Amino acid sequence: MAQEFKEKTITVNLRAVFAKPTTKRAINAKHVLKNAVRKETRLKELKISNKVNELIWSRGRFNAPRKMTIKVIAEKENGIIMLPEEKYEAKKDKKDQKGKAPAKEEAKKTEEKAETKKTEEKKETKTVKEKAPAKAAEEKK
Repeated sequence: MAQEFKEKTITVNLRAVFAKPTTKRAINAKHVLKNAVRKETRLKELKISNKVNELIWSRGRFNAPRKMTIKVIAEKENGIIMLPEEKYEAKKDKKDQKGKAPAKEEAKKTEEKAETKKTEEKKETKTVKEKAPAKAAEEKK
């Protein structure tokens, strides 16, 4: 079984990409990269960072890089593929943020406020409409 790790630097050879047609090389480079990392680290889900994607596509669709040195950061069963220079900041859970309600609860509160405002406006318009005919009747007399 593979050893547990949090961060690992790997050099991936993308030679297999050049067996594909020229129009599909950059597209296939991402698949080859993920498969090589999956084989090395045995992580189930992998995400590629924006900078790695930009490096793959930097020379266009037809000329993918031959080798890439990347850094893999493991979080439970998921992994993130990054360049060695990139810094990673773990996202904080919503449960850890004290004093802040989750987004769903905040959305419900705003919806309730909007509904109460609408019902109040309807009541006000009804009272205004009722008063208007009465005033008109008094003026006619």
